[in-house]
Amino acid sequence: MNDITGSHPAQAVSNDADAAKAPDPRRHYASPEDLREDINLDVATREELLREWQSDLDQRLSAESEGMSASDPISAEKESRLANEHRRVSKALEEMCAERQSAAG
Repeated sequence: MNDITGSHPAQAVSNDADAAKAPDPRRHYASPEDLREDINLDVATREELLREWQSDLDQRLSAESEGMSASDPISAEKESRLANEHRRVSKALEEMCAERQSAAG
């Protein structure tokens, strides 16, 4: 079992009530928007989790485009859903960063 203080910054940063959600945001949130709106996590943790989500999707889409995924390639429909999910994660992350910058400025 992984130690929560491992190499993922969000796991080490968060002492929030829902810190157990940190290891895999795709598993614990129905959408990137739900993660973005989760006020039980601090802003830095939400941003880091969205970055991890985005990175996971980047890797999945890259592996698929290079033919490095499982022996059966995913369907065009599933690839389209992953690409749409990636756009939503990117948008949620951009909105969080913009809000943080406007609050700081």
